[in-house]
Amino acid sequence: MWDSVGLDDLDGSTYEALVGLRQAGVEDLAAATGSPTGRVRTTIAGLVRRGLATRLPGQPARYAPVPPDLVAAELISAQERRHRQFRSHLQQLATAYAANPASRHPAELIEVLEGAQNVRSAFRRLQDDAVSQVRVFDRPPYFNSAGSGAFEVNEDELQALERSRVTYRVIYERGVLAEPGRMADVWAGVRQGERARLAGALPLKLAIADDRIALVNSTSDFDAQTAYLVHPSALLDALIGFFEATWSRSVALNQPSPGADRAAVAEALTDERRDLVGMLAGGLTDEAMARALDVSVRTVQRHIHTLMDAVGAETRLQLGMELVRHGWA
Repeated sequence: MWDSVGLDDLDGSTYEALVGLRQAGVEDLAAATGSPTGRVRTTIAGLVRRGLATRLPGQPARYAPVPPDLVAAELISAQERRHRQFRSHLQQLATAYAANPASRHPAELIEVLEGAQNVRSAFRRLQDDAVSQVRVFDRPPYFNSAGSGAFEVNEDELQALERSRVTYRVIYERGVLAEPGRMADVWAGVRQGERARLAGALPLKLAIADDRIALVNSTSDFDAQTAYLVHPSALLDALIGFFEATWSRSVALNQPSPGADRAAVAEALTDERRDLVGMLAGGLTDEAMARALDVSVRTVQRHIHTLMDAVGAETRLQLGMELVRHGWA
């Protein structure tokens, strides 16, 4: 395990032997580790330089360990600094690489990701590397890290929003209304600053970081096992354009209603109209709702307009979202 903090096996075994002996000379450590005296002498000198051991006064040379808790904090901190430096270096290389897309072979413009873990890791990296904004198409089915269909909260987004690091613009498919507990997660993101909109149907699962890279599903059944990673190209430009066109046609969830009178809504929500709200959220047509309630289509439409007036909604989608958001549905 010592290699995880930049030490080799002999470094680790020598330090562990020194911790056990409390104080020791080179010969003592060589005997404890079963290693040649010359190698141990070099190793203990390296441990002193790195702050894991101290040389005691007097001759012959004897050494004492720096307490393990202090060593752990310093080694982990140093390794984290190296990781940050390495990450920064790779990001600079990536920026230089992306700045010259014309030099890429066409086969390099789209990566095929295989395996659910690789797809999830790519989504996390895409969010971590975003500089200004992340754009997302969010639609069922959902696949969490355990492989089940239950939705998993995007903690990376919530943390980025909390730090005001990047902007998130997310378009949700209407089907999210039917996912148990999903709307509560949507509103959690909205409260943190996510700009959210609702669309009737989305043909893709999509995530775009800035104008630099996109992650998109590769199969029409939205299998979580494969995805495409799209680099700067005409295809990426088309995906960005498609997102923006869909955004302009979608219903804003962040936009507050002109003012819903709770008493008026409570009065408007008769049992029959509550049933109607559930069917409306499920995407049923007016005719289907009328048959289910055994009323005329005109009665269904009248109920819907009564509810829209009560919550201040201008569209049926806004009606459904307002009722869900306020706990009225």
